[in-house]
This record gives sequence, C-alpha cells and structure tokens, in this order.
Amino acid sequence: MIRQEEVPLASILRGDSVFFLKGKPSKEEVVKLLTHGLYPQVRDFVTAKDLYEKVTEVEKLNNVLETGFYIPHAKLAEIDRFYAALAVIPDGSFDPKSGITVKAALLLLTPNRPIFFQQHLNMLSKLSRLFQAAFIDSLTAMKNGAQVAEAVGKSE
Repeated sequence: MIRQEEVPLASILRGDSVFFLKGKPSKEEVVKLLTHGLYPQVRDFVTAKDLYEKVTEVEKLNNVLETGFYIPHAKLAEIDRFYAALAVIPDGSFDPKSGITVKAALLLLTPNRPIFFQQHLNMLSKLSRLFQAAFIDSLTAMKNGAQVAEAVGKSE
C-alpha cells in the first residue's frame, strides 16, 4: 500500500484566515463566517454561493466533537490543494444538537479527487487529535490570527 504524504496544517492555515468571533454565534453563523472568510482564497475556482451551499450540505452531517471543536468541511472538484479557515470563539457557541459548547471551528476544503481521499481522512484525524480542550482554551487567549497559526504549526 502506498502511504499518502501528510499535508501539514501549517501549510494551509494562514493568519489572515483565523477569525475571533464575539458573543455566542450559532453554528450556522460560524459556518457562514468561515465560508465568507475563506472565499477570497478560492474565488477563482468557485462562487461564494456554491461554496456556502457545498459546505452547508455536508455540514448537516457533521457532529461537534466532545472537545468543543467543530470541523465543517467540503470536497470541491474545482480546487487542487487543501484550504482552511479557523474560527476561535472565546465565549463559546452552544450546539443544541450535541449539547456541547463550541470554542473553535475549522472549515476544511479538500480537492474532490481520489488521490486526496486518504489525505482528507488523515487531516480530519490530525485535527481531532490536535484540537483538544486545553489547546482550544490556549487559542482563545491569543490576540491575533498570526499567533494562532503559529501555535497550530508548532503543535502539529
């Protein structure tokens, strides 16, 4: 079996794609903000409307992890690499479906091609291992996206 090369999270999460959300936004508001925030990176490949629709279509099936981390994601045939945007929610966003308060959410876009399938699964696994409650709490204390992106890169 050929081992797929792992994609470093630090290579796809940029400081300007980290957003600190005030208050207690709904899960839908978080997804809307993340798709809007990530859109400038993929606007040459997909419309804002199509991006939001593809993410919300998959989002209905996603669950919030026990750690308070949420990973909305979608596969797009139009892209040829991974993209990510992260929302840090210091006050938390209560998810009534799971009963869990979300303090971080990462939107992951993956190319919809067979060669990326294993990398996609590996990335989801890596994200769930990295974004544990203590790490998420440390991110909520940070002041800007560059600090968060650096912390994520160092923790991989």
